[in-house]
Amino acid sequence: MMRVLYVAPRFHTNQIPIIRGWVKNGDQVLFISQFSGAVEDYTDLQPVVLGYSKLFEWSMYLYKKAVRRLSEKQEFDIRIKAGFPPFFRLLHIISGFSPDLVIMRERSLYNIPVYLICRVRHIKSILYNQSPLWDHAKRDQGLGHKILMAMLPRQRMTPVYGNPDDDGCVLMKNSCFVPFVAEPFLERAEETYCQDGKIRLLCVGRYEKRKRLFMLVKALQEFLSQGRIILEITGEAVDGEQKAYLAALQKHIDEMGLSSQVKLRKNLSRRQVFDLYCKADIFILPSTRERASIAQLEAMSCSLPVICSDTNGSACYVRHGINGYLFQDDSEEDLRAKAGYLISHPDLISQMGHAGYQMVKEQYSFANYYHGVRSL
Repeated sequence: MMRVLYVAPRFHTNQIPIIRGWVKNGDQVLFISQFSGAVEDYTDLQPVVLGYSKLFEWSMYLYKKAVRRLSEKQEFDIRIKAGFPPFFRLLHIISGFSPDLVIMRERSLYNIPVYLICRVRHIKSILYNQSPLWDHAKRDQGLGHKILMAMLPRQRMTPVYGNPDDDGCVLMKNSCFVPFVAEPFLERAEETYCQDGKIRLLCVGRYEKRKRLFMLVKALQEFLSQGRIILEITGEAVDGEQKAYLAALQKHIDEMGLSSQVKLRKNLSRRQVFDLYCKADIFILPSTRERASIAQLEAMSCSLPVICSDTNGSACYVRHGINGYLFQDDSEEDLRAKAGYLISHPDLISQMGHAGYQMVKEQYSFANYYHGVRSL
């Protein structure tokens, strides 16, 4: 039996199948997070929300009072990059749990004291982030970056493979590709697709500019106007910017006369999102330069073909023409072409959906993740 500790900004839904895998394997898991998100599922594990040290909170208060006001996003970014934990409470938790392995998310100031404790107590540790395995050589060359790397675990795992054929990309040192974990959820029969003559498209992602949801609606406008498809979008809309984006998108849809064909939902539970996966026919993620998305693996686990951009970190999970399509990043025209081809060839939908489901069963199980962690 192993005792595994995760330290991350928040408990993300992509951790759920991993936690279940450890527990099923007979291991113990503890999860420390900096904060709790608005939509999180604690069915399998209740994380310890450790927060930040009083010194950091006091520094943030003084900065906002004496220097400048911060937007919600600006303050969030500072906390993620520069926040640091209450050291003695952190030490107490780690000492009490006595982990065999610590997996810490991101190269951040928050994880420096975590690694210090691991070094002193001779605890094995691994860094996890979503920078590609094959990446541009200059990424880790800055002096500040090198100093930060020296104070964090050398061994790194990433679920993003990258593109070995891209000019300037090299295999990053001390790094290993450990894929996302997804549980097979629904193997669908061919007759369950495109019921009532409608093709249902689903998009899952936060309501923010980077997700390119306006572009998605515009790219699909012709098919929506013809009544051939139904589009459902669901995502997180918690802070002011996200709510404003959602309101603007709804207004845009109403002005285009597409309110009966496009449905917007927000802040659904994981169970509710999976209900949408099971009713959809195609999953589509239009976001630009997505670092990595677990949503398309969840869609594949429900037998859906996937369409996403070629810069998505999770593009490596889509075999073009086999279980979905990749479109040119930020290209409304290419998105329209790829989506349009699949909409016009509904016989391919079940075929690609089944291929994606088989990939989840064979390549993205906890056993693959466990092997990668053990090898590191």
